[in-house]
Amino acid sequence: MKLVLDFDDFHWKEPENCLETIEQLVREVPNIKLSFFTVPKHSEYPIQANIPWCNKIRDLIKAGNIRLAYHGFTHSHLEFAQLKKQEALDRIKFATLYFDKAKLPIARVFKGPNWGINAEVYEALAELGFSHVYSHEDYKFIGHDKIKTVFYNWNLKDTEPPKEEIIIAHGHTYNVCDNGIVEVADKIIKFIKENNPQLIYVDEV
Repeated sequence: MKLVLDFDDFHWKEPENCLETIEQLVREVPNIKLSFFTVPKHSEYPIQANIPWCNKIRDLIKAGNIRLAYHGFTHSHLEFAQLKKQEALDRIKFATLYFDKAKLPIARVFKGPNWGINAEVYEALAELGFSHVYSHEDYKFIGHDKIKTVFYNWNLKDTEPPKEEIIIAHGHTYNVCDNGIVEVADKIIKFIKENNPQLIYVDEV
């Protein structure tokens, strides 16, 4: 069994800053792998503005406990749902600049804010060399032959995961949708200790 743990909206601002819970999870499961879909300019707050936080996240990346992935640029509602290809290219390139300024390595994996995506965004992602898109069943009709599309199969608000070879566990970095990382931390720890799954990142599916 393989397990992906993915969480949306990661940023240093509150309530999306879940560093304390990350540190708790690492203490309990030292080899844990946590994937965070990350917003480079959340609510007008650029990610590189908090250097001490970025330094801590970079250390956790180097330690093998965290991988970052793209979650739009500003996380405005359905930000990538209606964009043309060039608009999508521009926003993703801006996002990359923000992560570069913060010196935060990031995987070429994308999830649209509020899941929103369209065929032109897929074309932009393919041109930029993205390997995976994490999507929702509402957008199952969209895809691209050069990009792997992945759908979660365990909403972490639910008690039991599916009996699948690869479990894609989905939550948030704050308490929303009943699957915030604080709310589900004990559940994650218990599941890993009882089942000993192979822990993988979002770009390793």
